[in-house]
Amino acid sequence: MNQFMIAGKQGFIRIKFNKVHGFPEETSYLGGYDVEGNVEIKSGNYYVKDAEFWFSTGQVYQFFIQLQKCYSHLKGCVSFSDENTLKIDMHFNKFGGITIQGYFQETAHQENILHFEFESDQSYLVSTLQQLQNIADQYGDLKGKR
Repeated sequence: MNQFMIAGKQGFIRIKFNKVHGFPEETSYLGGYDVEGNVEIKSGNYYVKDAEFWFSTGQVYQFFIQLQKCYSHLKGCVSFSDENTLKIDMHFNKFGGITIQGYFQETAHQENILHFEFESDQSYLVSTLQQLQNIADQYGDLKGKR
């Protein structure tokens, strides 16, 4: 099963790919292929466990490219979000520190939202970048892999 994890000092976000639709013939309007997945979030004592959400491999690829740039320059911001459910913002500072913040809302019609924030640093991203590279190798870029 494909997945990637963004870890920090008091939390993590794990995004799992359960089923990739259309691979390799049919691409998503979001780029790449539609993914039926799960997210797990731990921020301090707050937790989301295996919540279902949809995204695309193209969105993951764009996140990967942005993250590589911020990682190598030690500055900037990178975001990952689907349309309504999950938003992750990572803010880099010049000393290698990263603030990870965002929200998760399982269903749009209910006001049950987890807002999270935790600190990380550049050392946590080595495995994240490798996991994202493996996903990009398997599913390609915004145009998919044909």
